[in-house]
Amino acid sequence: MLTTALFYISNLIMAYALLLMLYTCITRPTDVRYTLLSLIKQRRRSTVTLLAIIMGGVAVFIFGGFVQYSFWQLKEQTIRTNIGHIQLYKEGYLKSGSPTTSLNYTISNYDEIKTLLVNDPNIGPNIKAITGQLNFSGIISQYDKGISTFFSGVGIEPESSLILGSLDRVISGSDLSRIMTHQITIGSGVSNLLSAGYQDWVDMLVVNPNGGQDAMSVKIRGVFQSGIKEYDETAIKMPLETAQHLLQTTDITKIIILLNDTEQTNNVIENIAKLIKQHNLSLEYKPWNELAVYYHQVVNLFEGIFFFIKSIVSIIVIFMISNTLMMNVIERTKEIATLRALGLTKRYIRRLFVLEGVIIGIVGSLLSVSLGIVIAELINIHGIPMPPSPGYTKGYLAFVLWNEGYNLFWFSCALPLVTAVIASIIPARKASNLVIAEAFRFV
Repeated sequence: MLTTALFYISNLIMAYALLLMLYTCITRPTDVRYTLLSLIKQRRRSTVTLLAIIMGGVAVFIFGGFVQYSFWQLKEQTIRTNIGHIQLYKEGYLKSGSPTTSLNYTISNYDEIKTLLVNDPNIGPNIKAITGQLNFSGIISQYDKGISTFFSGVGIEPESSLILGSLDRVISGSDLSRIMTHQITIGSGVSNLLSAGYQDWVDMLVVNPNGGQDAMSVKIRGVFQSGIKEYDETAIKMPLETAQHLLQTTDITKIIILLNDTEQTNNVIENIAKLIKQHNLSLEYKPWNELAVYYHQVVNLFEGIFFFIKSIVSIIVIFMISNTLMMNVIERTKEIATLRALGLTKRYIRRLFVLEGVIIGIVGSLLSVSLGIVIAELINIHGIPMPPSPGYTKGYLAFVLWNEGYNLFWFSCALPLVTAVIASIIPARKASNLVIAEAFRFV
């Protein structure tokens, strides 16, 4: 709510500043020349103020681009770690509220649904990958070593796992095979807990949908690492066919859809809803942003930090500009008195000083964005090595994503201009309220 209010206030101030500049350029170009000459005359103060504006604007631009990249990277990692853009379930699955009951709500006609989705003219072209997934859990053991641990398993089509799990890095062995169906891949955390790795045999014990127990000995084909500590400590993957054989079922738990473009999620969901209604399918769905709770927590944290930094930078810039313009008022006291004696009104004097702030703000905005883009491109040549985020096990290379939308440009331009206008208000009022007789006696 506060951010929205500040957004509208900033837009009003920017509109006022630009209209004032445009009006003055058209109707009173002499005032613009006079203001520019005044700024050039006080070149030392003007340069210091401009440098403060540029440093603040560039800092916000670079940090904003870093935050945007962090959001994008976390979003794509979340989507491609077996969540996808959209998930389809048997009707009633979401209301069950417990992962342990997932095998009670399974989809039996997966092939039919997949064909409908792929052949739909509004849905099919947007699909990058679609896969059935069977989720289950149990105990995985190495009896020879007497070690067991809980696991959260997923049966997935091997060919689609290369795309859907594209951010999972195989650190030992290789990924799932369509031929070697009785071989699995395990998370690095599971591997450490079991002291098991590539080519080792392990035993799995699960409870099937009918309540019975099933066991299977499988060979570890590879060890993967997603970077998410909690996930890597429990996750295993196996071919969907093998998972169905283990659980004695031909059904799947969910259908996962990966799109070509995340921006198409809402549009595809609308078409999926129409398809479900048209064919009377007992399905329900959920987009990735409703499944990724951790992603939203991180975004909210970073947005709070970014807002705090923007506030600090804005306050510093306001004080810097106010100080410069206030010193201009003091040093130009007799000049202001002469202008007043020549018949210029208080309102006219106020406008001249606000105009100085507007010009400094516009120049600062242009230079901040230009210099920010140059620095961002230099950073993006090699990136910045970052340590692992909380809950992650591996670091990453950070970049500055400055060309994703207009929000970063808007704020990087709004910060110098809005703060310059606000900072010029008090000096402008002080200058316009000078008493002419006293101002002429000022030494």
